[in-house]
Amino acid sequence: MHRVRPLALLWCASLVSGQSALAADLPAGIQEAVSALQQAWKADPRTSAVAFPSITAAADANQIQRECPQAWHTAPQALALYCPEQGRILVDRPRLEALATQAGRWDAGVWLATALGQALIASSPPSGGPPGNVAANLQAFCFGGTLLGQAPGLRRPTDGSALSAAFTAYPARLKGEQGTPAQRAYALLTGLGGTASDCGDAAIANLASGVVPDPEWLRALADPDRSTGGGAINRVLQALCLPKPPLNCPRPRRLPPARVRSTP
Repeated sequence: MHRVRPLALLWCASLVSGQSALAADLPAGIQEAVSALQQAWKADPRTSAVAFPSITAAADANQIQRECPQAWHTAPQALALYCPEQGRILVDRPRLEALATQAGRWDAGVWLATALGQALIASSPPSGGPPGNVAANLQAFCFGGTLLGQAPGLRRPTDGSALSAAFTAYPARLKGEQGTPAQRAYALLTGLGGTASDCGDAAIANLASGVVPDPEWLRALADPDRSTGGGAINRVLQALCLPKPPLNCPRPRRLPPARVRSTP
């Protein structure tokens, strides 16, 4: 007898519905962000053979909480959330649409990419991600950054505002569960290829403990004036070569292998 792992649901969600992963009732700007991320997903050899998770637009946060309470408990107030029991991403349409209108498609894309990162964590063998909710959330931002860095047509701001969605994702009172704003921003920047770290379990566990190979970046991100205005972080962002790095640019971060697994 075989037990189906969470990734199998990524296949089933699309097969059962018979529809594209794009949610038809999402605004055009968000649809474009999803389409760009879907292209990145299909282009990466580690995810290309896996069905892109279906996306459902929820009327509000209460609907997400009702339909996927366990995942909501680990990431309250999320604008986009992967529900492992259903193998799909639930989107708080009103809030994500407002964010896209106010801040642009990139910030909405950060939330969508992070939800895809959650899907990868749920399906990556063998450990399913680093221990602890903080580390898992940081790794989702890191994997999300990797996908964003490969997403064609999703224009990235060249200043600190490219990290603003990571800074403001959760209120300060949840830093013990979701990481500090600086840690989330560092994880996203790592996925984009802007730090000396990586998205692996060990590196992310260290980040959750405040230990990174380039502590000057983490300190800079913890300083609002340097992280959102001119300064060191802006220079790092401006130096990134995305979405398709030339030979003289840093290698993009690697996504974990994603595949359907079963156990006796």
